[in-house]
Amino acid sequence: MITRRQHIANVALQLFGERGYDGTSTQQIAKAANVSEALIFKHFGSKEHLLDFVIKSGYQRIIEHNRGGLLEEDPLVFIHSVIELPYKLVQEEPFFWKLQYRLADHETSRQQHERFMRPVPARLQEAFTQLGYPEPAQETSLLLLLIEALWKIEANKTDEHVRDMLDFIKRKYQVQ
Repeated sequence: MITRRQHIANVALQLFGERGYDGTSTQQIAKAANVSEALIFKHFGSKEHLLDFVIKSGYQRIIEHNRGGLLEEDPLVFIHSVIELPYKLVQEEPFFWKLQYRLADHETSRQQHERFMRPVPARLQEAFTQLGYPEPAQETSLLLLLIEALWKIEANKTDEHVRDMLDFIKRKYQVQ
């Protein structure tokens, strides 16, 4: 059963994702969640604390859902799963990733994203090395740049060809 606190956070996530943090008032959240504004402050203390909770709990859910991904032994399967990850994540949590895009300069958001991504570069570099790529560090940097751009595009639905681009990138990365 979902708690009232989690219900408020879910509604806030949706509104923050749709309208942005600055474009959403606690009064709007209260109305949409069918609770009093005072209850929001009782549970979270402030709008900023509510946002921090939404970000941290979002990353916690995402990490739990994708925990096994970094354990993939086959280097090519691992690379392809990293390529698929942004699309998969945005499909699972569209409001969260739209909010993440909007909060690129927000401290908590940036810290949580860096924590989430921390193990990926080393594992990618190892995979490119195993596959015999001559410059595994540069391949890792390039792939991470592409993935970063594609999740932003997917989160904002600014291009309907993200799926095609992901498939193209996967075809580029094969056994050497």
